[in-house]
Amino acid sequence: MDRVKATIARLLVLALTIGLITGGANGEALAKKPKLSVKKVTVVKGKKKKVTVKNAKKYKISWKIKNKKTATCKKSGRYGVTVKAKKVGKTTLICTCKRGKKTKKLKCPVIVKKKESKKIESTPTKSPTPSTSASAAPSSSATAPATATPTAPASATPVPASKVQSIKEAYAGDIANIGTCLRYNQTWGSDGKQMQDKALMELVDHHFNSVTLENEMKPEAVLGSQQATLITKAEAEKLGYYLDGYSEEQVPKLNLDNVFGAMEAAKANGLRMRAHTLMWHQQTPSWFFHEGYDESKPLVDKDTMNARLEFFVRTMVSQVCAKEKAMGCEVGDVVYCWDVVNEYIHRSNAPSGSSWVSVYGDMGLKPTYVKDAFRYAYDELKKVNAQDKVTLFFNDYDTYFNVDDEIAVLNFINEDEKICGGMGMQSHVDIKRPTIEQYKAALEAFLKTGLEVQITELDITINFDTDDSNGRNPSYGYRSEGETDADQAAYTAEFMKMVVEANRNRDKAVSPKGITGITMWGVYDTISWRSQCKPLFFTRSRVKNPETNRYEYVITPKPSFYSFIEAVK
Repeated sequence: MDRVKATIARLLVLALTIGLITGGANGEALAKKPKLSVKKVTVVKGKKKKVTVKNAKKYKISWKIKNKKTATCKKSGRYGVTVKAKKVGKTTLICTCKRGKKTKKLKCPVIVKKKESKKIESTPTKSPTPSTSASAAPSSSATAPATATPTAPASATPVPASKVQSIKEAYAGDIANIGTCLRYNQTWGSDGKQMQDKALMELVDHHFNSVTLENEMKPEAVLGSQQATLITKAEAEKLGYYLDGYSEEQVPKLNLDNVFGAMEAAKANGLRMRAHTLMWHQQTPSWFFHEGYDESKPLVDKDTMNARLEFFVRTMVSQVCAKEKAMGCEVGDVVYCWDVVNEYIHRSNAPSGSSWVSVYGDMGLKPTYVKDAFRYAYDELKKVNAQDKVTLFFNDYDTYFNVDDEIAVLNFINEDEKICGGMGMQSHVDIKRPTIEQYKAALEAFLKTGLEVQITELDITINFDTDDSNGRNPSYGYRSEGETDADQAAYTAEFMKMVVEANRNRDKAVSPKGITGITMWGVYDTISWRSQCKPLFFTRSRVKNPETNRYEYVITPKPSFYSFIEAVK
């Protein structure tokens, strides 16, 4: 009997031990061993490739290359390394992971190849007039001729961006909406009247068919940042504002002059618009959440906030719909989609003052007020029978690191009725972050939801500080790392090829619309909010015009532009 009891006791101890190892957060962390993002690295001489180590949060990481004459490595971020190829040959990349007294070494073969010499036909300075067949999507069975990474035509005079192949024509048949962000009448910063600049709009019209206002359609721009301009309910009703259930005596007046001006400019230039954005925890005035629309007073209660949310969302959508009709258009001809909610997953990211969370609290992955915003916008579209023509998007950044949370909120919004029709991936990426594999996994996961997917704010930085040095947040500033336009072009080629293939190879029964848009977040580098890191595909430079002998600004394509074009072929 004693022997039986002893055996049972030993079994219980063993079961408990196994449970502690395999169960709970610590057990899960232990079960996932560190591993490299790739099994081998193949890189052309003179080029670079990024490698990261996964499941290594609790480890101290170090890297080395066995033969430094063949390749070198430089740490890039907390979990990454950049391998630079120096000499044709083979070597080994070694990642050492230390945790206490435990050390684990991960090895990865590195193969440095000689750059292939391939004949490149000269690029014409003028784009040929596309034939019907040229603008159609390439057949998946067609065999494309082997070409080297495209480069700018050799010329003493830079080729203007308006004289090279059109991006929208290159992507016609694959991705319908190719866009950029612009400013119509922005009073702060430089180049605030881009949509009123005839020369710039000719370039925009050549390459794009979609436009997003960078700031002028955000709540702060429409409501006023410093204080509210209050009108009576009677005045608001005359303006067509939605006030059902609104009990307060005064109403904030909406300034839609720049929005309407941008809509008119878009129509005049053959462009459509992404409306950005109705709800955001940033760039929404703090006073909007306080009694009497006065920041010095207490926060309003949830019922009052619900009425304000409904007033704002319904009024914005209905006013834009009415403007389209006044312009002689059908609803959806100009504004074809809305970013209803922006960056909800990052709702705690440094709001300027009071925000939606201040009133509603943190509602996690089931935010009722977010669902309400979509419902109000959807209802207004239904009133004009445009719910199937205009898509409502949930837009966020770093979506490739938060896939499960993004999808959980999408499912919550659509649990009763499909009112959210699209997922917007902002895609402010860097050549080191995220990896192509990380982005691809997220993109494919969003396509499997059956929603439209749009890359809404694309830029690709170099020399951008992604080092997670404090263990929490990267600094996200400029840091000289010796990265070049050629590095940006190489990443762009790989990135865009992945995007195009993911769209072409998707399950069309599950995702009938697929990727419906790509929007570059700016036209040329110096206008970008991350200008130091040269994130865009055009640059603006001061050159001498040989005909007038005067200096003038010319917008020209970068190597990354040619990579972008080549990726779809």
